[in-house]
Amino acid sequence: MFTRLLRRGLWQRKSRALVALSALTVAATLTAALFNLHLDAQRKIRSEFSRYGPNLMISPRASAPAEVQLLEAGLAEQLRAEFVPDRLTALAPYLYAVVEAKGESVVLAGTWLDQFARLGGFELKAGSPPASTRWRAGPPAPPLSDVQPAPVWVGVGVAQRFELKPGDALRVRYRDNEQTFRLAGVLATGAAEDNQILADLSQVQALAGSPGKLNVILARAAGEATAVEKTVSDLAARFPAAAVNPLRQVTEAEFHVVQRIRWALLGTTLVVLVVTALCVLSTMTALAFERRRTVGTLKALGATEARLAGLFLGEAAVLAVVASGIGFFAGVALARWLGATLFAASITMRWATLPLVTVVTVAVALLGTLLPLRLVRRTQPAVILRGE
Repeated sequence: MFTRLLRRGLWQRKSRALVALSALTVAATLTAALFNLHLDAQRKIRSEFSRYGPNLMISPRASAPAEVQLLEAGLAEQLRAEFVPDRLTALAPYLYAVVEAKGESVVLAGTWLDQFARLGGFELKAGSPPASTRWRAGPPAPPLSDVQPAPVWVGVGVAQRFELKPGDALRVRYRDNEQTFRLAGVLATGAAEDNQILADLSQVQALAGSPGKLNVILARAAGEATAVEKTVSDLAARFPAAAVNPLRQVTEAEFHVVQRIRWALLGTTLVVLVVTALCVLSTMTALAFERRRTVGTLKALGATEARLAGLFLGEAAVLAVVASGIGFFAGVALARWLGATLFAASITMRWATLPLVTVVTVAVALLGTLLPLRLVRRTQPAVILRGE
């Protein structure tokens, strides 16, 4: 009987029910879109910021004497073993040497090439990207040889300065040591690396006569700003001989962008839900007013206020569930369009958001039905039956 009354109540006033259904569908659509966009937008933003390079620097303490202001290469190995990949997504140790090339001074930077590529923060202008199958400090470098020149990459500034292109030979000199390299690519970072030569760490250590030594370690710490700060404190406690500093410009920029996106999406969602609740409120109030005679008759026949309230709430819940199903798929489509337009990213369908969308839509529908329930409770059967 209850189901029949519920079905007939919606069907007999289908025009107003369609208005409420449309409003709830719009709310469900935008809620689903914003939930999916919110989750994938944060992923996309962090993915984009990871391309800006490291957000953590480990260096010798400034208080150390100048002649010992170098790190041991074993420190990078310990960091890799204890913090990669759970806390640090990439880790690149560096040793720098000022060398002479074509009669001019230039900085030669040695690093783990595959980790330099993982850190990101560069754009390949020509040639092939830095890559290496070796992910370790490795054994001592082989003797310097020009038979098989090792590959190097140069910044755009160096390439323009020396008129270099991929495939060219580049001979450098450091004190009494000389080495010929083969240019593999040209990189652009918009920073100091544009005026540097990038080579494998072991090659630079051998050329500079500093085996097992490092100037600095750059890394990418995973997570938000608080997680990065926790990683910094843990690293500082684990390696007290080194200075661990976050590159705050990168970390804070990422944090602020994520927070602004989060609050913007939350604010938009709340506005939409409030407007939808008001629309449902007006529609359900009109339905309750139109059905005063029916409500009065049912009360006269013995229907309790709880049963009548359940009837109105049931109608709102049915409309909300139907709207949630329609709105979820429409919201995913909207999120994909917004993702492609705003973030140039593909948004994946997240089924986990469907229960959230349903709960939010049902809550809005029930909230909009609370005021009409007061009209139901105030309806007097005697007054209705007298035709007043």
